[in-house]
Amino acid sequence: MKTSLQKTVSPFTVGRYILIVGAALILAILLYALLDNSDSDVPVEDGSASVSKPLDGAVTGFEPASFVEISEFQERGTRRLRLSGKAEPGAVVVVTNKGERLRQVGVNEMGQWALSLDVEPGLMVLKALLYVEDDAPVIRSEETVFRLGVPEPENGADTPPDETVAAVRYKTSALIMVTAPGSPSRVIQSPFGGAPTSGPLSLSVMDYDHTGGIIVTGTSSVPGRVRLYAQNTVIGETGIGVGGRWNFIAGRMLPRAKITLSAELIPAQGVPNAPSESSRISIPFNFIPPLKEEDTDGSGALSVNIEPQQWQVRRTLIGGGGQSTVVFAPDISETNIEN
Repeated sequence: MKTSLQKTVSPFTVGRYILIVGAALILAILLYALLDNSDSDVPVEDGSASVSKPLDGAVTGFEPASFVEISEFQERGTRRLRLSGKAEPGAVVVVTNKGERLRQVGVNEMGQWALSLDVEPGLMVLKALLYVEDDAPVIRSEETVFRLGVPEPENGADTPPDETVAAVRYKTSALIMVTAPGSPSRVIQSPFGGAPTSGPLSLSVMDYDHTGGIIVTGTSSVPGRVRLYAQNTVIGETGIGVGGRWNFIAGRMLPRAKITLSAELIPAQGVPNAPSESSRISIPFNFIPPLKEEDTDGSGALSVNIEPQQWQVRRTLIGGGGQSTVVFAPDISETNIEN
C-alpha cells in the first residue's frame, strides 16, 4: 500500500515570512534615503559647506584650487581682499578663514576663479576647498594665505611706547603671504614695503623648519647664479630662473643659533649692464624653533615674532611638523638689529 506524504505550512509560518520580507524592504528603503541625503559636502549660498575629510588633488585626480593673484584695496571705507586663481573647470571654490566658510564661487571653463571679501580684524588664515561633483570628496588646496595686520599704537597714541614696533616704520597695513608645506613662500605684501636689495639682487623671503632645512627666495634683474653664505662660509649656490626668480633649497643646514646669512650675485659672463661691483646682501638671522603639533591642542597653531626689521611667522602643518617664514625690511643690516 502506497502512502502519499504532503507537507503542510501553517498560516502562522506564512505570516512570519511576510513580516520578515516586509521589514527587510522597509530597512532597505530607509538606508537608501539616508545615503541619498547624506551628501552635505555640496556648498549652498545660504548655508555652510562641510569641510570634513578633505583630500589632496593628487589623490582625486582633480586640479585643486590655487592662489595666483592677491591684492588689498579700499572700497567705500572698507578694506577688502581680491583673490583669484586656478582650479578644476566647472567646480566650485569655497574660501574659508580659520575653518569658517566665507565665500564660494564657480570656476569657469578656462579653469579660472576670482572673488572679493572683506578684511576681518586680526589674523586671517585663508584656505581654498574645491567641490567637484556631488559624490566626490572635498579637495583641499596645499596653499594657505596669511594676512597679519601691523601692530596698532597703544593707548591711542600716535606711536607705541616701544619704538621697536613703531607703526611709522611700516609702509603697508599688513603682511600678506602665500605658503605651502615644503615650498617657497610668496610675499604678496610686506609690512616693510619692500625687501633687502643690493644692485640687481634682492632677497625676498626665507623659510626653515625645526631640522635646519632652509629655502631662500629672491630675484635678480641680470642672469647668473646666486651664492649663499652662512657666517662667511659657502653653503651652496643656485641658478637664476625664468623671470629672474631664484630659490636656494637645502636640508639640515641651519644651526640653532644667531648667524649672518648672505647672498651674492655672480653674473653670467658677457651679460650687458652687469654690475661692476659685487652685489651682496647680508642679513642677521636668529633660529627660532618652529611650533610643534605636540605643543598645541591638535588643531594647529601660529605665532608671529616681530622685531624692528624682520617678522618670523611660525606655524604647524597638517600631518605634523612645522615651518617658519622670515620677512626682512629693505634696510636690514647687522648693525641695526640687537644681538
